[in-house]
Order: sequence, then structure tokens, then C-alpha cells
Amino acid sequence: MPEAAAAPNARWAWWYSFPLALLGLADSAYLTYTHFHPGALLCSATGHVNCAKVTTSSESEIFGHIPVAIVGLVYFAVMTLLMTPWAWQMRNEWVHRFRLLATGGAMGMVVYLVSVEIHLKAICEYCTGVHIINFLLFFVVLAAFLYRPVPGAPAAAPTRKAGSRRG
Repeated sequence: MPEAAAAPNARWAWWYSFPLALLGLADSAYLTYTHFHPGALLCSATGHVNCAKVTTSSESEIFGHIPVAIVGLVYFAVMTLLMTPWAWQMRNEWVHRFRLLATGGAMGMVVYLVSVEIHLKAICEYCTGVHIINFLLFFVVLAAFLYRPVPGAPAAAPTRKAGSRRG
């Protein structure tokens, strides 16, 4: 299994990703709760902003039985664990790859869910919050992944300070 040094740049990543994952977890928990208790939904039920129309549509369940809200809740629970400072400092390359794959896959789900909202001609503000959070999470994870040290690559050569001379 390839091992990678903990990226010095990854220290910044958890400052952004961990709070985003917590916000996503809270939002998806609320959406899961309101899936089973529709009366608790605090949103407009008329016009283009119509959470009830979106969250009760046939597309709000996968395979007709699994609520999308529960899938989001499980996803953000896992992401919250993967966005902790301890997870960012793990030296296992597969953790970094899984984090990127999971957020990338979730972006595919976001594209699908936005297309559903377009088809329904209704938007859910809480769902949109989850979509925005996931987009930001994907961006942070992608940036941290791209700027991590590559396993087996030689270390960068030290640079000479301006004004220093060899004698």
C-alpha cells in the first residue's frame, strides 16, 4: 500500500472541510427528520421555492424505498470523520484518494438532484444548502489532493535566498 507523507498543505484543508462537513451533516439530518415528519419542514410551500414538492417527489427516494436524505446523512457522517484533523494527517494515500472519490461522486449526485429540481420547477433551500456545501467540500478536497506530496517523488530542492553569495 503506497504511503505518503502528510501534506504540509493539508493543515489548511481541515480548517475549511471540517466545518463544512458539520454543516452538511446538520442540514442532511434536518432533511432526514423532515422526510419522516413532513409537518416539521420550515419552508415555503408555494411558488418556485417549494421544499415539500421537492422532498416528497418520487425522485426523493432511491429505488423507491431509500430516502435521498438518509443517503446524504450517511455521506456527511462519513465525510465528517474524513475531514477531522486526524484524518487529514493520516499518511495513507488511499484515505486521500477515497476522500476525493467520495466528494466527486457526491458532485455527480448533486448534478442529478439539481436536474430533478429543474424538472419539478421547484427548489428546496435546504437541499440547495447541501449542494453548495458539497461543492465547496469537493473544491477543498480537490485542492488539497492536487497539492499533496506525490509518493516516491523527490523532495523539492532548497531555494537560494536572494543576496546570498557563494564564496
